[in-house]
Parts: sequence; structure tokens; C-alpha cells
Amino acid sequence: MHSVFVLCLIIFLNISIVQAQDFFILPNGHSHNDYTREKPLYDALKYGFPSIEADVFLFDNRMVVTHDETKLIEKPTLEELYLNPLRKIIAENDGTVFKNDSTQLILMVDLKSDKTTTYIGLKKIFSNYLDIIEWYDHDTVKWGPIKILLTGGPPIERIEKEEVRFVSVDGAIDQWSMNYPLNLMPRASTNYRDYFKWYGKGDMPQTEEQELKRLISKAHQAGRKVRFWACPNTIEVWEKLLDEGADWINVDDLKGFNEFYIKRIGQH
Repeated sequence: MHSVFVLCLIIFLNISIVQAQDFFILPNGHSHNDYTREKPLYDALKYGFPSIEADVFLFDNRMVVTHDETKLIEKPTLEELYLNPLRKIIAENDGTVFKNDSTQLILMVDLKSDKTTTYIGLKKIFSNYLDIIEWYDHDTVKWGPIKILLTGGPPIERIEKEEVRFVSVDGAIDQWSMNYPLNLMPRASTNYRDYFKWYGKGDMPQTEEQELKRLISKAHQAGRKVRFWACPNTIEVWEKLLDEGADWINVDDLKGFNEFYIKRIGQH
């Protein structure tokens, strides 16, 4: 009971902070492993991140937000940490996540437990939040202030066949997944370290620069937005990725990226 009270108090205080914040939206900022922040969700919103990531395990009929399987019973659920606070924020902002701004928030959910059973559990949960999420009824898009994007190997063949769908799927740039419909797979992601050894010292080697251009071009030609994960959190790498057209950058240093981005647009 005490932990529930504390959680409710934290949510109440943080919602007050969010509502008072004048947002500057960072169109390329993805809050990597957002639940590890001092204030999950609220720090990302405070610094204007329109894409956030939460890892989940299905445990005892609860969708637990965590990166590992330790002490699952003590950890918060997806509803407690994200969906319920977001529903309240959206209600107080007259239908949007960001105050006075209609930018859609992408909630990327990374499946860490069995893919099919976890997806089935998520589907049940999301069916209770149709008032705030984007969903699909056959070919009709029902817009919502939150877009759910699944990653971590979700059962895409099953998802694609569903007539009523609550999620989209994160794909990979150099795989067959690029052939899926755009509304099913709007984002293409890849591990930066699988392709590049340049971490920001000096100029990026020409061969790596050409590979970066190729990856981004391939995804864009297919209509996908590009996300690089496991990339170094340095200004030099951020600058290069944005200059070459990367759409989303995994960020661990939210405040640092916010300051970098504001300075960047002021110089352009």
C-alpha cells in the first residue's frame, strides 16, 4: 500500500511539472531506455523528446517495465509508468501530449519476454486505451496523440493479418522487413556499432560516410524514418547523423541533446 501511495504522489507531482513546462520539441530525439531516468516519461517530455522507449516483460499477467528479469514483482507496469500518466496529461492538454502542440508521441515498446504471448498481453492492454493511441480499423487510421511502435522481434506476420490493429512495428534497414507496408513498419532501425567504428574523433572515414549515406538513402527510398541505436552520445556523432539525414537518434543524455539541438538550430 505504501508503494502505491508513493507512486501516485510521484505521478501527481510530475504531472504538475509537465503542465507548467514550455516545450521545445526535438523532432529527432529518441529517449533510449526511458524508464531508467530519474523521472521516467517526465524527463523526456520536459526536454521535448517525441519518441521514448520502454522494455517490457510479461510476468504474472502484468506488463512489467524493466530491462531484466530480476525482482519483477517490485517493478512498475506499462500502465502505471506510461499509459495512465499519459492519459491524464492528454486530458489536461485538451487532447495532446505536448501542451499547445499536436506532435504525436511515439511510445516504442521493446518485447523482452516471449514475443507472441507478450504481444497478446499488450494487445489486451492497448484495447483499453483507444482514446489516446493511434489504431487501425481495416484500412482506416484512427489518429491518436500516441503511436505505439513495437520492437524486439514482435510477431509481425500475425500483426499484419489483424483487421483491427493497435500497433506499428520497428523494422531493420538491411533486412527483408523493408518490404512490409509503410503504415505497418514506419521506422527502420539499426545498430550504429554494426557498421561504424567512428565515435566522433576527427572526420568520419570516407568508407563509413558512404555506408551511412547508403543506409539512410535505402530507408528513405522505402519511405521509412531511420533510427540509429547504440550510437555514441557525443555532439560530433549527433551532428554527423543529423547532417546526413538520420531521423531518430537514440539518446541517453537528454539534457545534453536538448542543449545541443537548440544551439544547432540557432546556428543554421
